[in-house]
Amino acid sequence: MTEPSTVALTAPNHCFVEHYPGLVYKQFDEGLLMPGGRTLHFDLLKPVSPAPTPLVVFVKGGGFRNVHRARYLPALVPFAQTGVTVASVEYRTSNEVRFSSAVDDVRDAIRYLRRHAAALGIDPAAVAIWGNSAGASIASTVGAAPADAEDGVCAVASWYGVHDPAAVSAYQEADSPIRSALGPPGPGPDRWFCPSDHVTADSAPSILVHGTDDTVVDVSQSLALATELDRHGVPHEVVLVKGGVHSFAQMCTRSDALPRTFAFLGAHLRRAALRAEHPPSDAVGTAAPVTGRGCGHPATA
Repeated sequence: MTEPSTVALTAPNHCFVEHYPGLVYKQFDEGLLMPGGRTLHFDLLKPVSPAPTPLVVFVKGGGFRNVHRARYLPALVPFAQTGVTVASVEYRTSNEVRFSSAVDDVRDAIRYLRRHAAALGIDPAAVAIWGNSAGASIASTVGAAPADAEDGVCAVASWYGVHDPAAVSAYQEADSPIRSALGPPGPGPDRWFCPSDHVTADSAPSILVHGTDDTVVDVSQSLALATELDRHGVPHEVVLVKGGVHSFAQMCTRSDALPRTFAFLGAHLRRAALRAEHPPSDAVGTAAPVTGRGCGHPATA
């Protein structure tokens, strides 16, 4: 018989992550069941931890026309292994509603997750949001609310989103997914949004990632948002990926956008958690990376 090998247990070097798919966060709208019994779902990547963990709400893009919320979850597992819960949320698309309702859906998701923080094992004081493409447009709009609001967040990651649609004439064409989501542009309530509509000095710190060769959403869209954030003194980083196109896979595998986004969100989540534990009068020091307090404990069967 071959001699068995023996290995020693070591201290955990990352969190064990569990996946909970298809959880429901919304089935009512304005007090009524949504048409056709519609329900909105989220998928959860949950680090096993005896202590509450920070939360990132991920909003996947899809031209405002489709949402495959589970598609990019594998890329986010390393983030969850650092001790950050990730909730990838569904929202209604332009086949059903206009853009503002999709924003309301994501706000409702954040409120739901906060209300159920104890059951889900998350820290309601440390919540950030991250979106790509159409999801980035939603995430940046949601993230402009004050952090202490029920749907407020402490940080935003916006990857190649549309932020000033009226500045692009092609978006006004009849077959444009932007026009489908926003409706025909017009005056008053039909006017398309722009960064100055929602960015204030209280908006959350943001990291903006955009490829310089993106032909789907021009890099000028992120630069327009950065200009408005700068005007209000909102802390932000702009990461321009030279030669980058409109591709989540490319950003993750051919640039350092993914670890930079992890680091940015992680630092702000840690600061938010520390502020909740220690009011500003006695909080000292700088934020350490999120490492998931108590991660690595074995999961119960």
